[in-house]
Amino acid sequence: MAATVKSEPLESNIYPETEHCHSFSFSCSTHKITKEEITCTKPGTILRALKTNDTFKELNQMDNKTLKGKDIVIKSYKGYIVKHFPCWLIKEDDLLTIEMVTYATDETAGDTDEETDNYVTFSIETTGGKNSKSKPILRNKQLQSYRPLCIYAKQKEEVKKALRNDGRFSDIVFEQKCQLSERLTGSKVSMGQIAKKLNGRNFEICLTKRKEETETKMETSDSTIKTLVNSEGDRTQMTPSTLTTETSDVGESSSRRKQKRKSNPMPDHGEILTILRNQFDDLVKQMESRREDSQKKTLPEELDLMKQEFGKIRQKFSEVHRVKKLIKLGASVCQVIVEGVQGVQGTGFVLFDNYILTNGHLFGENVRKNMQLLVDVSVKFNYENPNGSDVNVIKAKTLLIDFQHGLQGKHYMDYAILEMEPPKNKQQKKVPPGLLREYGPVPACGGACLIGHPGGLVKQMDPTSIIGSEIREEAANKYKRENGHAIFTINDAVEENKKRHEDVMQENKDDFVTYNTSFFHGSSGSPVFDDLGRVFGMHTGGFDYKDKRTQSTQSVLEYALPLFTILQNFVIRLKEDNNQAVLTRVQEEAQKNLFLFEALFKTCGHEPMDMS
Repeated sequence: MAATVKSEPLESNIYPETEHCHSFSFSCSTHKITKEEITCTKPGTILRALKTNDTFKELNQMDNKTLKGKDIVIKSYKGYIVKHFPCWLIKEDDLLTIEMVTYATDETAGDTDEETDNYVTFSIETTGGKNSKSKPILRNKQLQSYRPLCIYAKQKEEVKKALRNDGRFSDIVFEQKCQLSERLTGSKVSMGQIAKKLNGRNFEICLTKRKEETETKMETSDSTIKTLVNSEGDRTQMTPSTLTTETSDVGESSSRRKQKRKSNPMPDHGEILTILRNQFDDLVKQMESRREDSQKKTLPEELDLMKQEFGKIRQKFSEVHRVKKLIKLGASVCQVIVEGVQGVQGTGFVLFDNYILTNGHLFGENVRKNMQLLVDVSVKFNYENPNGSDVNVIKAKTLLIDFQHGLQGKHYMDYAILEMEPPKNKQQKKVPPGLLREYGPVPACGGACLIGHPGGLVKQMDPTSIIGSEIREEAANKYKRENGHAIFTINDAVEENKKRHEDVMQENKDDFVTYNTSFFHGSSGSPVFDDLGRVFGMHTGGFDYKDKRTQSTQSVLEYALPLFTILQNFVIRLKEDNNQAVLTRVQEEAQKNLFLFEALFKTCGHEPMDMS
């Protein structure tokens, strides 16, 4: 990423010679390149794929004076990637952004493999964390503003090797005692750990102090001592005097240890065994207490990390240009009113034309098998003022266009598509534009924003941060620790939706997008936007409970369904029903979003995708 373009070889024989075809696009605002599509047919680095594009070649061959002292950096939806990033790790619908950075530093050639499916990606912040905030962790300090850095690694590769192969990190990361600290939970990952479990997680680099190293060694010694087993299967424990002698032997050579054993004959074995057994229980309790105290000390640090991250996200979504864009897109969000059913309320948004997307569970048993509604439904737009002025209420047709609630094949579905009645007169206000054309992929991490009508109230916005699938369980456990006063109520809420909880908590389960939000009842069906204003999901539910101490509704975790999964199932239904009119309109709207159209209706060979 921070290397000269000319340093990257065009050809390499280290990549698999298998069928390979995928598309992505790139843009470069500094050189007025808005969007250029590339179809990659040969595995290799992302730079090699870029060099197959004539526009990029012109950028590369520009006057040396214009590009003197500058080099490109490449941003994907995961973060800033290196130029030797494997092209097959770029998602089909990703838009790469190319920017310029000064004072380039050379990158390594990268360490690749002939297999294309044994890699993971994770992100690292460009500034250090605990004990290393002032440390120059990057070789090129100009890259500090290009965050986060996306790292790729083989699943069985050590973290340290992956960072070396990346080429952007300074020697201090490898020469001093550094480790990764997850920003969301504060979990520590050593440089010697393999990268298999790091996929999709966000870290910062922390420096380990001598005191922390000593405590780690002591804990290691404690655990070793606690699990000693004699030849008869009895666990044993050393006395303090024996512990001192044993630990002092660790750094000595085997010959000196042999001499020491010869000069210090062991006393009666039976007597030592009796002493060890008598002291074992007390020492175990002491060690467990030490660990509990250590964990209590790290909890505030984890809370600080989450507060810092959430503070940055709130600040990002408070930028005026983002707020203006979200307000404009939010005009398509409406309140869904289910008449005659007490306590049922929700949110929806215009998908295209007169079609509204919302959650299927709002209607429940009030839908026949032929998708005929047994209740009257209407939608309310512009409900932004508490006095109800300027609202636009439109009645929905009683026949749904699509309704799927429950397990559909391998995926859990919960959506309904309503069709609004046509305007009765010219004075009726127009329906806001649909959000189908504003589709975007699900971000691996970072910020998100919900727009909806929680509690049936006026339209609201709620910025939040995405919780990756790999750390959902950790995040839920952390929430339970923080709210121990309501642990029984929380467990009851989870037990009521046990099957759903198990599905959501599955690692690498892409059927759900998880986060924390204050959007509870009435917000089901709200669109979820990324920080670029692209809608990637529909808020669906969570594991909420009533906190008896505060008398307020709280939630362990909330989740959305990916919009793309919903659209895939919707297209299948339209084909099965032979609804050519609506299917044609979906195609026409999807064509306004290149990535969506290619993913839904085409493959690289321009043949219809097998949606089953």
